[in-house]
Amino acid sequence: MTIKYFEELNPAKLEGYYSNEIELQSGTVKIDLNFESETLSPEKAELLNSFLNQVQDIVDRSWQLILEDYKNGNDVQEFISFHLDDFFEDDPEVILEGTDPNLDNKDRFMQTLRVNRIGFYPEDDDNYMIIDWMSNPELSNYILVVNYNSKNELDYITVES
Repeated sequence: MTIKYFEELNPAKLEGYYSNEIELQSGTVKIDLNFESETLSPEKAELLNSFLNQVQDIVDRSWQLILEDYKNGNDVQEFISFHLDDFFEDDPEVILEGTDPNLDNKDRFMQTLRVNRIGFYPEDDDNYMIIDWMSNPELSNYILVVNYNSKNELDYITVES
């Protein structure tokens, strides 16, 4: 069975974890598949390939959802505040390097976010696709997580470390 970005998988004898790197518009991103059982049905493989074929569009949509949450929600604001008000309060330029200095620091911080990892959980309808957005991973291990369900709908956005 062929799964995009991954070698031929044996759907009757899966390993628990597969990983690779892919090129997106923003650069190289880690991608992984996570299985609890040793089998994958043709229907689940088809759905997985459907997501993988749309991965750039889904990432782009996740960015729009992050922007919406930034303007109207709490999670992205919490993520930004943690970095600018707590972690880098004394010297925000450390994490804002390379951004437009004419913008507000919160908007500048948004410019630092990049997709770090995309994880797929084909057996979990609620937590099907996870997109981890980070600022500089060498400076912070906090992640802005965008979680999609198996219907390709936003399930939630949250902050993790």
